[in-house]
Amino acid sequence: MQQSECYRLLGLSRGASLEDIKLSYRRLARKYHPDVNQDDPAAADKFRLVQQAYQILKDVQLGIIPPQAANFSQSYHPEPQPTRTPPTPKVKVEVKSEVRSKDVRQKVDPIASDPELRLKLDTLRRLQDLLKQRKYIVAIAIAEGMRGKFPQSPEVIHWQAVTYHRWGNELILKKKYKEAEVFLNKALNTDPSNRELAFEVKRDLDRIAAL
Repeated sequence: MQQSECYRLLGLSRGASLEDIKLSYRRLARKYHPDVNQDDPAAADKFRLVQQAYQILKDVQLGIIPPQAANFSQSYHPEPQPTRTPPTPKVKVEVKSEVRSKDVRQKVDPIASDPELRLKLDTLRRLQDLLKQRKYIVAIAIAEGMRGKFPQSPEVIHWQAVTYHRWGNELILKKKYKEAEVFLNKALNTDPSNRELAFEVKRDLDRIAAL
């Protein structure tokens, strides 16, 4: 599996940190876990792909495998060398060509064929870049705009909550505790089912209360 495919499966940009990779993996693992998707046979395949993408990116981040090797890991399957056979009839050649054309059609990238999905992923990558640059005000505006366009998207909801949380932490550092409390509560209310985020937000609120 190529690294670019791993980032796409986890909804991340190429510069995502190990923390972002873990957060995205945990969220998607809960979403696609077979135990909670017993009526969806495709969920098990999505769960397996998410696990595989996470393992590759984690190993690259930890230096277990170099980035160049990851691009070939688990994706290179050499075709067996054909045995020498007498010339085949023309009919068989045409059938082989037909099979190859079907394989090509099956490899069509669903993202490239869906402008809405591409827009969402590209905007989420931009949002993550803004968070890394600590441009929180712009990131909040983008996150809220995305929520208006994709109100039910789990990825959009997750990153909107993360953006509020990061800005809340920044306000604590600036000693603007009342403003920080507002945005921490916004993070909690935006994605209440995210237990890990809820734990961190409540811990930050306790810090403010103790000041």
